[in-house]
Order: sequence, then C-alpha cells, then structure tokens
Amino acid sequence: MKRNLLFIFVLMIVPFTVKAQIKGVICDENQNPVEFANVILMGADSVYIAGTVTDVSGKFDFLTDYSNAKFLQISALGYKTIIKTLDEKNDIGTLVLVSDNILLDEITVTARPSQHLTKGGIITTVNGSVLSLLGNAMDVIGQLPGVKREDDKFTVFGKGTPIIYVNGRKLTDNSELYRMSSKDIASVEVISNPGAKYGAEVKSVLLVRTIKKQGDGLSGSIQGVVRAAHSWSNSDNLSFNFRKNNLDIFGAFAFDHSRRYQQQKNVTMINTGHNLYDLNSDIIILPVSTTYNANLGFNWQINPKNVLGAKYEFQGTPYNHSDWTTNETIELNGILDDKIDYYTYWKRKNMPTNILNMYYIGEYGDWTLTVNNDYYSSRNKAEQEIDEISLSEGKSAISSLNRINSSMFASKSVLDYVFGKNTLEAGYEYTYTNRTDRYDNYNDFLPDADDNIKEHNIAGFISATFPIGVYELSGGLRYEHTISDYYENGLLISEQSRKYDRLFPNIDFTFPIKKAKFTLSYTAKTKRPLYSQLSSNIQYDDRFTYETGNPLLKPEMNHDVSLSGIYKWVFFSASYQYVKDAIVGIVEAYKEGEPVNLMTYMNYDHISKYTAMVSLSPKISIWSPRLQFYLMGQNLKIPFMGTELRMNNPFLFINFYNSLSVGKGFTITGDMLYHTSGDMDVVTLKPSWQINLGVTKTIGNWFFQLSATDIFKTARNSMITYGTQMKLDKWNYSDSQAVRLTIRYAFNSTMSKYKGRGAGQSEKNRL
Repeated sequence: MKRNLLFIFVLMIVPFTVKAQIKGVICDENQNPVEFANVILMGADSVYIAGTVTDVSGKFDFLTDYSNAKFLQISALGYKTIIKTLDEKNDIGTLVLVSDNILLDEITVTARPSQHLTKGGIITTVNGSVLSLLGNAMDVIGQLPGVKREDDKFTVFGKGTPIIYVNGRKLTDNSELYRMSSKDIASVEVISNPGAKYGAEVKSVLLVRTIKKQGDGLSGSIQGVVRAAHSWSNSDNLSFNFRKNNLDIFGAFAFDHSRRYQQQKNVTMINTGHNLYDLNSDIIILPVSTTYNANLGFNWQINPKNVLGAKYEFQGTPYNHSDWTTNETIELNGILDDKIDYYTYWKRKNMPTNILNMYYIGEYGDWTLTVNNDYYSSRNKAEQEIDEISLSEGKSAISSLNRINSSMFASKSVLDYVFGKNTLEAGYEYTYTNRTDRYDNYNDFLPDADDNIKEHNIAGFISATFPIGVYELSGGLRYEHTISDYYENGLLISEQSRKYDRLFPNIDFTFPIKKAKFTLSYTAKTKRPLYSQLSSNIQYDDRFTYETGNPLLKPEMNHDVSLSGIYKWVFFSASYQYVKDAIVGIVEAYKEGEPVNLMTYMNYDHISKYTAMVSLSPKISIWSPRLQFYLMGQNLKIPFMGTELRMNNPFLFINFYNSLSVGKGFTITGDMLYHTSGDMDVVTLKPSWQINLGVTKTIGNWFFQLSATDIFKTARNSMITYGTQMKLDKWNYSDSQAVRLTIRYAFNSTMSKYKGRGAGQSEKNRL
C-alpha cells in the first residue's frame, strides 16, 4: 500500500518538475547581487522571446519552458551587457557584470519595456527602455497597463486609488514623483490584488524601484516646471543626498503655485411631485493655491544585515482660495420664477501636516525583521462665504467655518522567513486615530456640528509563497479588530459607534500555458468610510443643494476574483467584484415635497462590478506604440423620480501612447486618450477624448521637456447625475489645454538608501 501511495505521489509531482527552468544569479565584480538587471531570452535569430528582472538577491527565474530560447542577454545601467548561450541544463549559475563608465546619455535606448507577471500584479522594466526617456516618474506611471492618470493622481482600473511605495518607502505626497527622473527608475510594479501584509482596505499598490547607485559624496537635483494654460502656474523643487561610508543624510524641498480655471454649465430638473423646477446655471471657478513640502532624514547601514533610519516630513498649504461665480435662472412649472447670482468664496488653509517615520530592518539567518513606527498630525481650516443676489428676494449672505484636527499613531512589524524557494511572512499592524471636526454655520436654518471619532485597529497577518516547478501558489490571511467610537458635542453616540472582527483571505495561483503565463486570484478587501463621509455637518452649496456625510455608514466588503495573463508584448486581465454594503454617493430630497436636494452617502446591499483590460506594447524600429483597452461595468439599480433606473452601461477606455527615439538625445511622444459614455454609481459619464504631444532632450546632466496637453481642447469632465427627485446634466471644461516646460539638472549619482515603509497607510488616506 505504501509503495502504491509513493507511486501515485511521484506521478503527481512529475508534471511539476520535469520542465527545465531557466534561472540564475547576477552579481557585480565584488560579488554583490545586482538588483533590477534586465534579463532577456532570445531565439536563434536574436528575436525577443521573454524578459524579466533580477530580484533583491540578484536572482532571476523563467518559470515557463522556452524550448526555442538560444541566448540570454543581461544588461544593467552602469554595467557592460553580456550575452550567454543556453545549454540543455538551463541553470545558468552565477554571472558577473563588469562595470562600464559610459554615461546613459551616450547610450541609444531602443528596447521596449519588458513586462512579466508577479504575485498579484505585473512588473514593467523601465531601465533601458523607451519609458526611461519620458521625463519623470509621473509620466512613466501614467502609461502603465491598468493605470489611469489625472493630473497628479492615479487610479488602478477597477481597484481605486493605489498606495505608492518608492524603494519600499510609502509616498505621502505624489509631487515627489515629478522630481524623480524616469532615467533613475529600474521598474514599476502594479499590484491589483495586494496580499495580507497590506491593509484590508488596500485594493491596489504601485511599487517604484529606482536604480541602485554607488559612491560617497553629495548628489542632488534641481527642477523647475512652468505651466501655461488659462493662467500661469509654476512648481520648483530640489533634493539632495550626502553619503559618507554607510550613513546617508537626505532632504528635499518643493514649492508649487497653481492657478487653474473651470467653466461649467448645469441643467437641473427637480420634480417634487407637485412642482417642476428647471434650473440653468453658468459657473466659472478660479482656484489658486500655494503648497510647500519639505523632508529631512537619515539612513544608517549599521552592517550588511542591519539598517535603520528616520524621516520627518512637513506639508503645508497656507493659501488655497477659490472663487465661484454662478448665474442661475429658475423656471417653476414652465414659467420664469427667479434669477439668482451666487458669489462663493472658499478660503482653505491646510497646515501644518507633520509626518514622522522611524524604521529598522534586520536579517538573522533566513529571517528578516522589518519594523516601522509612524506619527501623523494635521490641521485644516475651511471658510465659506456666499453672497446671493436674487431678483425676487434681494441680497443675502451665508457663511460657515470648518476646522478639522487629526492625529494618528501607527506601528507595523513584518517577519519574513525564506526556506528554499518558499517564503513565509507574518506580522502585526496597529493604528490609533483621533479626529475632531467642528462645523459652524453662521445662519439660522442649518445646524452646527461638533464630531469626534476615536478609532483603534489592530491586525495580524500571515502569508506564504510556494513555487512548485513551473507553478506558484501563494496565499494569506489577515485578521482585523476595529473599535470606532463616535462622539457628538462630547457625548458618546452608541448607534454611530462601530466594532468589527473580520478575516480577509487572499490566494494566487500562477501557471503557464505553453509560452504564456497566467495568474488566478481571489482577494477579500474592505473599504471603510472616509472620515469626511462620516461627518454630520451640513454644507450649504446653493438654494437647492446641501451636502452632508452619514455617521451611520458601515464598511463595505469586496470579494474580487481576477485572471491575468501575459504573452510576449500582450497583457490582459479581467476581474469580477461582489461588493457587499457598497458605499455610494447619492442625491435625495432634504425634506419631502421641497425642491432642496441633499448630497450624501448610503450603503447599498450589494453591487456587482466587472473590468477587463488588454495592453499591447510591440517595438517597431524607433517607434514604440502602447495600445491599451479597458472595459468597466456595474450592475446597479437606483431610485429615480418614483421609478427604478438601471445604471448598467459599461465604459470603454482606449489609450494610445507613442514614443519615437530619433537619436541625439531626442524623444518625441504623441498620445491619444478616449473613453465612451458609461455608468459609475449614480453618474453617467459622457464621452471625452484628447491628444497630447511632447518632446524631450537630454544634454549631459540637463533634461528638457516641452509638452502640450489637450491640443484641440476636447477633454471634458461632463456627466449626468441622478437623484431621487432630480437630474443634473453637467458640461465641464477643466483647463486641460496647456503647455508645460520642465528643466531639470542633476549632479552626481548617489541615491538615498532609505527603506522606511511606513505604517497606518489606510488611516492616512481616510484622513
């Protein structure tokens, strides 16, 4: 019987082990591992077959059996490229890269960006590809498969706003990506199914890895950006790093002064059941803001196995004003009823925001311990003044003051254990948040509010990865215990307080089919309401519109099943999400039978959502096109004027990016972005398209970029919003036609080794 069982076991594992894997290790002349080296498989005719990058240990591994592969090409910035002829064993062993003093400016970049699947996502190699010539990290990330960029914000399709890490350090301000040269980026990984070590609210992650550079001394960069649109804007930043032996001292300062312009036309229909109101509004919005960001820190490599560091960051927006001018006509049952002019003045001040991170990483044999402790505090003030001039009622004034103070402490530890090719991770995360929200309405018809939320969250997690031949299985489990106490005017409100104990599993299975590679994933995530969504204050927008939060909101639970695959330069993914207790922004009647509408939030029992994506990135001589298709849809019914309205029309996004490497340091870019109409929650987004052009030039340590966005002024943020008694049809232009000039000077090449990852990131996003 034992022999039979052994025979069956052997039959089971043979299919997983008989295929020879192409694998090896890359190191430098001092036997140090070379991270993020490009490893490319080529056929007998030197045609590209597949690509990957080395990990932190210098290891690479092609899980799929590429029987037609004949050569292996290894390249990395600062090293000479080598080509290795493959033999039958396919175990390359250790290859040594020799240093090369040729500057990147002297190298003609012709490679297309290589991509391959990773646990929960896809990694794109930037170093040595056309992406390295785009300008900065913002430009690079905005062209990655599955990522949508709007100004300085990113969205991963179907997975929301991602958390961004640079070399393991969590970004708290995306402006850092503007001053990071695309030439300094080794790779970017888009994780659309984050594992258990990330927060239960984290549905997407971007991991930016820069090229490791060596050498003591002072290095840094200075950058200036000028934007000309309806008005002029400018931003400037500088950064430095001083390295002596194993100690780094680094810092940065950024300044941004922004002037923007928005033009909007609203056509609103309100049906109270007794009366029909038709509103036509012309709106001009002029926002102006000034923002500062500064950081200072140190990193100490005690020895090869122990490193610690600390970083302090200051953020402040002392000036953030916006002026709204609205001219509105009102018809009641088809007859002109009134004309109202609104002059709205917003004065916001967000400062200071203080962020302190301290971390330690230590290696103990096969174990690695990572500890992060974070402190966060912020003060925000918003003043609103509205002057109304009504044809029928004369002049009136409405004003309010909102003050929000937030503080948070977070601690996170992760213990990694490597045995063979298997990895095991376990750890905990704790956060404590205290947020006060005081809102004063200086009028008699809307109430004041004084809210205070104190929240404790403690989590434990464990995850593991098991390669089995050409297959890989990974999974994890996260447990979270949350206590949220809600106070109004200093009194604990039990009905609005919350207590949760929840488990969040995830599992990924990676497998090849011939020369293609696939990953099938299941992830359970949550989405807690933003603190602003829990607020009880009521904000006056105009005579027909108020805004408020909902203190009774519950967290939503998201069950996500995804399949992704890659073959050469073709990548695709598809996902289905079942969202329980989905948080949806709605518009309902403030009082029954009256025309005033209240914008608020509620939990729907459930919503089904789906996404699909195809990305094509071939290389045709000096032309590098990247064509991306995205489909997003939902299954939702909403109440609308006494009936049920189906919001099931899907979006189709088409992004077509083009790069031409024309030599002598010049790169020309041309992009076309388009999306159809489609439904998202209670909104129908209207179609929009735009064309962007740009050119970049590198001269020694200098970088120049001139770009023009929305050349034909066709981009729109127009939509139709549906409420229980209203329909708002909005046309919007948001200053998208612009010309931008970027000039950057970088000296020396030393980069910070800071590895602090941060803790409590979900709470920072909610605040």
